[in-house]
Amino acid sequence: MPRPDETTFSLLAVLKEINDREFRKRLQGFPEKLHYYVVLAAGIIGAENSKRISETPAGVAEQSDAFIEDLLKVTPVDDEKAFRELLEVYIIKTLESELRFCCVNCRNFEQCLDAENLSVGQVFKKRVYGDETAETRKEITLQVERALRNTPYTDSDDAHLLCDKFIHQYTASDTGEVFGRYASIASGLSEKFGIDYKAFQQQMIEINISFFKKSQAKEH
Repeated sequence: MPRPDETTFSLLAVLKEINDREFRKRLQGFPEKLHYYVVLAAGIIGAENSKRISETPAGVAEQSDAFIEDLLKVTPVDDEKAFRELLEVYIIKTLESELRFCCVNCRNFEQCLDAENLSVGQVFKKRVYGDETAETRKEITLQVERALRNTPYTDSDDAHLLCDKFIHQYTASDTGEVFGRYASIASGLSEKFGIDYKAFQQQMIEINISFFKKSQAKEH
């Protein structure tokens, strides 16, 4: 298997930093006593997603179920009702994040980011291969912050109105695969943890309508 080039490492560094920021922000939206369950929910939904995305390496996808089982052993659920309710919220938030009208979800993201000319890949590569010092992490964060100046709407849900270059990574027709993937995840979570699948379906319909309206706004 070929090793990733520095452009790929640069893009991975940026995406990791954005994901870390988004997770910290999402964590703050829950009471501190539930943060333990938020981390668990994120791991479970992330693993379930990886099984259903074609780009996920086969070895990773095959280990998803085992990863979830190990995660539940290490972080057991003591309050099933609280965890079930949190899962119901978290899967919707994850779906909404994937469909947000922001720079990260734009087809032109790498181009605007100028990923091919970023030097952060060199530093991130060192971290991937074992250099986990505080100095390395700080340098990565600083370089990513500079890079993100070219993509100012990473936290927005209105990039389609704020940027003429914005084109969502999904067309209206592509969303069928996305909603099918999350419906499959929700169905599995319903069987395993008892989440309210019908309520999820209703919220999914509302998200679909919102996505379609924003897509139409961009076209006009």
